[in-house]
Order: sequence, then structure tokens, then C-alpha cells
Amino acid sequence: MIHSRVLGPAAGIPWRPVAALTSVGLLLLGVAATWTTSAVAGTALVVGVAALAAATAYVLDEAATEAVAATPTSLGRRTRARLLVVGAVLVVGSIGVAALAVRSGLSARLGVMVWLTGCVFVAVAAAAALRRHVPEPGDAVGGALLTVVIALAVVNPLSRWVDVFPSEPDARWASSFVLWGGVGAVCLAVLTRASRDPLD
Repeated sequence: MIHSRVLGPAAGIPWRPVAALTSVGLLLLGVAATWTTSAVAGTALVVGVAALAAATAYVLDEAATEAVAATPTSLGRRTRARLLVVGAVLVVGSIGVAALAVRSGLSARLGVMVWLTGCVFVAVAAAAALRRHVPEPGDAVGGALLTVVIALAVVNPLSRWVDVFPSEPDARWASSFVLWGGVGAVCLAVLTRASRDPLD
């Protein structure tokens, strides 16, 4: 177990699901990069991104709520410390996406980083909001995120207006960037509000 003095407020993170989902996400990105022309590549890419985002949903879990509450560490400070881990997952995932773009020879694949970032924002904001009522929102948020992302990719109900998960050069990137920019702005507002200490 990593010593709490090293991690500080991030010591209570449940590392197993974070590491497991991050590994699964990177593995699926590797599958997409290896078999770039296969029909399975698109599915592996979407599910891989969803798994990476789901990993970040666990970062705000506080299993030892009583112990954490007994220390003079504010909710805001704990959240900021844990967001460093979210950033690390996002960086690792972005490296995986970059490798996919290089391997496929399609620079447009770099745009996948946009919806990877958007999905991470959704996961963290939802976990922060739910943490107000449940100390460990990771399971609920991670499971819901995986379900919604896969359902959106399969059913694609917004296809008439926007490509939610574009990855090809001829996709409607501009509208996708607008969509994910809006999602990111809303999630940032939710995260900021939900990370305030109750007495603030």
C-alpha cells in the first residue's frame, strides 16, 4: 500500500479499480491501434475511452470518510489533490490515442482526445456531485458512464446533428468540438460547485 504521507489527501483513492480500468482502456486502445482497418477497431476505441473515463470516476471515492473528515483537510483541497490522478489518467490515455493516430496514419484520430477529455469531465463532475450524498460514487458513475457511452455509440441518436464520437477525417468535427466544449463547461461548473466545503 502506498504510504499516506506520500499521497496526502489522495491516499484514500481506491487504486485497484482505477488501475484496472486504466489498464483495460489502454489495452483496448492498443487493439484499435493494432487492427486499425478492422471493424473491431471502432468499438475498441469507444469502449477504451469509456473505460479510461470510468477509471477517473473512482478517484473521488472516500471509503474512509470518517478518517478523512477527522483530519484538517478541506473538501476542496482533497478534490484538487485527487484531480492530479485524474490528470495522470488523462495524460496516459492521450498518449494511447496519439499512438493510435500514428499507427493508423490518420492525424484526425488525435481529435479523439477531445471526447476522451469530455468523458473524463463527465465522470469526475458526476462523481463530485454524487459524493455529496454517497461517499463512494465510483461504482455508480463508472457503470453508468460505460453504459451511456456504449449506448450512444451503438444507437447514435444524435447522428442527424452531430458526430458524438468522431474518429475519421470526414466526420463533423466542428459540431463535435462545440458539443464537447459545452459539456466540458457544464461539468467544470458542476465540479467547482460540488467541491466547495459545505460551510462555504
